[in-house]
Amino acid sequence: MPGRIAMVESRRSGPFRRAWCLLAVLLVVTPALADADPAGTAGAGSAYLRELLARAGELGLWDRPAWRALGHYRPDAWGSGWHSLVDSPGFFLGGNGKADPADELRATLRAFFEPAGVTTDLPGGQHPQCAYVARYRWLGAQLDFDPARLPGQPCHEFEDWRSTLDATGVSLVFPAAYLNNPASMFGHTLLRLDREGQTEDTRLLSYAVNYGAATDTDNGVLFAVMGLTGGYPGTYSVEPYYELVKRYSDFENRDIWEYRLDFSPAEVDALLAHLWEMRDRYSDYYFFDENCSYQLLFLLDAARPSLALTDRFRFHVIPVDSVRAILSQEGMLRRAVFRPSGETRIREDLARLDPAERTLARRLASGDLPAEEAGDGPIPPAGLARSLELAEAFVTYRLNSGDLDRDIAASRAWSLLKARSHVDVSSGELPVTVPATRPDQGHASARAAAGLGIRDGRAFGMVRLRPAYHDALDPPGGYVPGAGIEFLDTELRVGLADGDVWLERFTGLAIRSMAARNELIRPISWKLDIGVERMRVAGHSGTGALVGSASGGAGLSHGLANHVLLSAMLDAGLSGGEACADTCSFNVGPDLSLWWPVSDRSSFLAEAGYRLRIGESLHDRYRLHVGQSYGLTANLAIRLELGLADDGSGLQPEWLSTLNWHF
Repeated sequence: MPGRIAMVESRRSGPFRRAWCLLAVLLVVTPALADADPAGTAGAGSAYLRELLARAGELGLWDRPAWRALGHYRPDAWGSGWHSLVDSPGFFLGGNGKADPADELRATLRAFFEPAGVTTDLPGGQHPQCAYVARYRWLGAQLDFDPARLPGQPCHEFEDWRSTLDATGVSLVFPAAYLNNPASMFGHTLLRLDREGQTEDTRLLSYAVNYGAATDTDNGVLFAVMGLTGGYPGTYSVEPYYELVKRYSDFENRDIWEYRLDFSPAEVDALLAHLWEMRDRYSDYYFFDENCSYQLLFLLDAARPSLALTDRFRFHVIPVDSVRAILSQEGMLRRAVFRPSGETRIREDLARLDPAERTLARRLASGDLPAEEAGDGPIPPAGLARSLELAEAFVTYRLNSGDLDRDIAASRAWSLLKARSHVDVSSGELPVTVPATRPDQGHASARAAAGLGIRDGRAFGMVRLRPAYHDALDPPGGYVPGAGIEFLDTELRVGLADGDVWLERFTGLAIRSMAARNELIRPISWKLDIGVERMRVAGHSGTGALVGSASGGAGLSHGLANHVLLSAMLDAGLSGGEACADTCSFNVGPDLSLWWPVSDRSSFLAEAGYRLRIGESLHDRYRLHVGQSYGLTANLAIRLELGLADDGSGLQPEWLSTLNWHF
């Protein structure tokens, strides 16, 4: 009986024991198989993948600048790890690829072993070697792929695309600031893909790489909100260069600077390979940091990792600063070319005409005088030719700006060209003057200042910090004349006698656009101010009351000799703060200003303003300010300023001398 019982127990326990053994084997073997051969490879392929993974780990490839550029990785806020700026979920092959460059590298190597002919969920159903062609090339160069053990896959779609672009060089393109579009207040950057043997006449036929937000609105306020909060996806696009020139130079009337960069054909090919990887991928667009300029830097870093351009910017990126960062590399700039906008050409051509020719051009362009009657006056043939050409250019300008109906513009332009063909004389067309200072040679965007002053007999010291960007007394070289943008400008003062410290002013945002009018071009000048300042009101002695305000104004500006701008605007806004009985009010009144760019490093500004403050009672506010700056270097300038103000407690003079450092 004991033996029988023992036999029965053995028969019962045998299947259970085998099941437990099989389960134990599966638990041990399955993870190893998943790590070694996740793509379904077998034998030699599996072994070779293990070799590549081990060698990549030994070399620390995941921590190389080139790999971080290909994945658009940036350090976390506290430097504890990494995160990719790419927000397309399908971009990452690793389960934690967005936050772990090492995981993404391992997953990429595994994906390269996918069998040929397998349709993937990558763009176009491509094989991973083709969808991530830049990764494949770089990892192959670092690990010396054995084609017998890891066969290369044909990437016909990529090769056809690259052949169409036919690029052997690259140029950085900078359209200047355009204040009437919130997306372009600081300028823009893009890349032009240059071809072998390209000339000045054929460069328009090249392709260009642009990065921008995919917007669905023309509402400037909504765009600003969405752009500040990452509400739009940002994508790369490849377009014919002439289309972008038409958009920025002809339609938006922005001057364009083209910088030919010192990139070899092999580096350009690496740039294109990464651009192919980013096809149909997006990153959340942020106006101040993850913007057009910053995202283009990843393409240049992928082409030449030693540049490490993306490492130079952490908190904000202004397009012209990215231009400076690129061109600061030794030997990077081959050549700079200035492409004037249609408006710049018209302004300069108009300035070259005498008064009679200017009047004739205006009448012809407006249609007040038929083109057939242009030669009836006393103007000689050469002047007549210049007037007809300028009138036709201005008609085209108005058409591009949307100010003139297409049918009317076409008919008027045809009549002007026909009349010009009957004047058998050369107009002696002259090229547009190239600015003495390029945008990249202007002062840096951030500014710190320190100085001494006296207000109403009280001496004080001051410090001031502004992250961006430019005001009327900054060195004007390289910036749009009459335009200014200030952001987060903060000024602190300390009394020299008593040591008291106070906030004198904080400018959240200030925009000035003093655009000169002439016989043909008649823009509206405008301004916007949002911030906090001190107001010396009756009954509030010392530093005065801290008052918040928001105001805007519009008016006209006229250009005088020596590039002087005289501007008159009507301003209206709201204010309120401490001592509300005296500071909470609706304010309206005129502003007059005279701005003189003495040189590329020196400016003079005189301003006068009056406000009728309508609150619990009516109050008057007067202000006069005169300032002179002189640049010691491109980024170091001294200022002398004199002010007179009456906020309701009597006239108070102020003198201020500062040293300003741009960085």
